[in-house]
Amino acid sequence: VNETVVMGPHEGFCETMRDNVVLIRKMMRTPALISEAVQIGDQTQSRVTLMYLNGAAKKETVDEIKRRIAACRVDHVASLGMLEQLLEDNPFSLLPQCVTTERPDRAVSFITEGQVVILMENAPNALVMPASLLHLYHAPDDTALRWQYGTFLRLLRMAGMLIALFLPAIYVALTVFHPEGMSLSLLTSVLESQSKVPMSLFPSMLLMLLAFSLINEAGARVPGAMGSSLSIVGGIILGQAVVEADMFSPLLIVVVAISGIGTYAVPTYSLTLAIRIAQLFLVTLAGIAGYPGIVAGTFFLLVSLCGLTSLNHPYLAPLAPSRPANPDKVMRMPIWRQRIRGAFANAFMTNRTTGPMRAWDKEKK
Repeated sequence: VNETVVMGPHEGFCETMRDNVVLIRKMMRTPALISEAVQIGDQTQSRVTLMYLNGAAKKETVDEIKRRIAACRVDHVASLGMLEQLLEDNPFSLLPQCVTTERPDRAVSFITEGQVVILMENAPNALVMPASLLHLYHAPDDTALRWQYGTFLRLLRMAGMLIALFLPAIYVALTVFHPEGMSLSLLTSVLESQSKVPMSLFPSMLLMLLAFSLINEAGARVPGAMGSSLSIVGGIILGQAVVEADMFSPLLIVVVAISGIGTYAVPTYSLTLAIRIAQLFLVTLAGIAGYPGIVAGTFFLLVSLCGLTSLNHPYLAPLAPSRPANPDKVMRMPIWRQRIRGAFANAFMTNRTTGPMRAWDKEKK
């Protein structure tokens, strides 16, 4: 439901953990696939299954997950989201430190990369640890597409994330503090539209971003097909009404709409919420100090990102610190060049499913 693909399997996890284990084993038929059952909860114990590839997953990674599960002192763990909050390294971080997926094929891809998949009874999804920012940025069907298409979509996705994060803040900083950065025609258009509005730009931007988030949340909570209709109709009616009433400038509505489209390009729901919160943070700094505020906020976010870990592994691995890993990072390289497993697997673990050269190339030479 949340991870639809154009190319790829259309199977998903269900609420029965045994069926989920069977779905993974159906796609990954090897005796090296290990399933370990543990329990969590003091009063009501919930069943949890750890699945990993023997030889690819680090022993200390598996032991650390077991230790954290055993150290949880709670009466009952009702969902996989609660388990994620109990296992993550930094609960005060804005970014999620685990990957949640409802697709068995994506869970298998994480297992082959040396990560650990956590299944839980009554949970229609799986939890993957450790994880990096790149795992949240990748989409399920990137691998099913040819590498040129996958790379293009990833770059497009990255552009959408950057637009959603920085465009509203840059617009506020340009208009309020640095109008000399705009061309004369654009500045004239902005000042003319802003002169009819009774509210200044900075609070107007905050109100419109909050209204856009409110429409999205209302559309997600309305059952059935009414949700998408409510989001579209509500956005159109609200935007047209506030412009005709001269409450907000049309260019402001355009900036908010483009930034909202950028958030829709993010494939992970948790990362989308993090980007929206960071967006409000940068807009606030831009409304207070202009470009210096944006630079200071960006520096703070980058420092927090570099210091973040997932199961004691660097959150930006394998980019920072740089380490040998599968060449499937920001851009997607061809399948036949992906010889090394992920950055969280055992060091220099060769992926035996692919080689340095395709078989028919080797026969031809």
